[in-house]
Amino acid sequence: MDRPLPDGIRVSATWRALRWLLCAPLVVALWACADHRLSVPSPAPSVVDVRSFRQNVNHKLDILFMVDDSNSMNPLQAKMAQQLPMFMDQLVDQSTGQLPDLHVAVISSSYGGGAWVNVNQCASGVSPGDDEGKFQQGPGGAGHGSCSGLAAGETYLKTGDGTSANPPNFQADIRPLFQCMALLGDGGCGFESQFESTMMALEKARKSAAEDPDNGGFLRDDALLAIVMLTNEDDCSVRNDSLILDPDPSRNSAADPMGLGAFQSYRCNEFGHLCGGSPPPHGYDFDKKTFDLPDGTMSAPGKPGTGGVVLHDCVSAEDTGPKTDPLVTATDDQGNVHHDGTMGHLWPTVDQFTSYVQGLKTDQNNILVAAITGPVESMGATYRVVPVENQNGENDPQVDHSCTQPALNGGPPEYGDPAVRIAQWVKNFGANGALFPICADTFAPAMKGIADKIHEKLGASCISGNVATKQDGTHICDVSQSVTNEDTHTTETRTLDECSSSIDHTPCYRLIANAADCKSPDAPTLFQICSNASCTPSTTSNESRNASVSCALK
Repeated sequence: MDRPLPDGIRVSATWRALRWLLCAPLVVALWACADHRLSVPSPAPSVVDVRSFRQNVNHKLDILFMVDDSNSMNPLQAKMAQQLPMFMDQLVDQSTGQLPDLHVAVISSSYGGGAWVNVNQCASGVSPGDDEGKFQQGPGGAGHGSCSGLAAGETYLKTGDGTSANPPNFQADIRPLFQCMALLGDGGCGFESQFESTMMALEKARKSAAEDPDNGGFLRDDALLAIVMLTNEDDCSVRNDSLILDPDPSRNSAADPMGLGAFQSYRCNEFGHLCGGSPPPHGYDFDKKTFDLPDGTMSAPGKPGTGGVVLHDCVSAEDTGPKTDPLVTATDDQGNVHHDGTMGHLWPTVDQFTSYVQGLKTDQNNILVAAITGPVESMGATYRVVPVENQNGENDPQVDHSCTQPALNGGPPEYGDPAVRIAQWVKNFGANGALFPICADTFAPAMKGIADKIHEKLGASCISGNVATKQDGTHICDVSQSVTNEDTHTTETRTLDECSSSIDHTPCYRLIANAADCKSPDAPTLFQICSNASCTPSTTSNESRNASVSCALK
């Protein structure tokens, strides 16, 4: 089955079939954009802080979670799901008490076996194993997830913008529903396609819901985009005409220099990495190339041993590395020989995937990527390859884990393998990327760290902390608010006074000095508009509100 590819990427598969939008009469955090110059307050100061805000409760935020659903991931999924309620709570705007205008979707790491339709646990078009980047609603496959609560026909979570015209598409609390959706199980493809699944999911999500009923309508041009990966192995994405995941036993011996090597995840390292400019070893006599690795120090659970080799300066091989293998071929039932269209390379490359994601937004600061995965930085892009004896008495190369963690339930230890390609991708986004280790007692620090970085990007409505005051202690500010009824399209503009300590006359504005939501030292004062005595938000409204403020500075 041919897969749709993003514009500019075409292959021949010959044999495989801030602007917030709410608008409620409530406390509102305000988004700064200095579009409209206001009249200068009286008395005329020497310096004026002038700001114009889109006064909506909810920013727009699209979050895509890529959850590895391969073997060994169940306890790690559970560990992440445990923190998802806290993650959601961290996204709440403390000045409004509301979540952003959210789109939240979950995909798996399973994207089949390239050109091969019969790779174990990666069978073409079957879930789990080949989810094709479609949004998942918990275990069961796209459109058949076991999580209840989503409205009929919906494939991802929408909180709405707080108006009656755009309500949530789910019932009850978003937190347990999100938890359920993220628990995909561990029956998916063992050759994880984190990059390809994410890229194809986003490509589908760019379309309308009518054009793509699985993912359509998810991506919004005016929303912040966050991509979060949970995975304990590196990316092994292969294009749909790739032959390197050939399941033929006659091609899968590490002792055969002309073969593809052991049919294990190590093949992804061999074809996907360069270490010191060379690919990881195809297979050799480890007894003659030993490394000082004492008995019992090998990280692989239940596999103590000696020998092995340490590889340094490991990076993604991209599509120009020396592991360009014209010998990767296959013969069909008619005797026709087919060559691997990717010449044995993984696809997409790190740079291709980076460019694709960056191309989704004009402003790169509207993108955040994060991964909870096997550490690389702590090892200096170095990892060990160790021998593991297979059922035929041969030594298969295997990547030693970069971290391990005792299981909380007494099961097999949790682990993470060096995520060379994933780490390289995250680092391409600079300050807009974040890496967290998957070996941890709890994912609370990781999930809070990701939420905090998102929250910083969503921002709050903040002004200077040096606002001048009158003799009675009130601030010298001119504040106006425009209220538009979305049904009648009529607009009313009014001037607001500063709230009293009891907030007994609303609507009014108030300034909160050194607010936690105001991160910039140049603007540490939170600006709010209160529409009731408790200064708390209402839940629905058919009104949109804009506010402008100009304040004299000391």
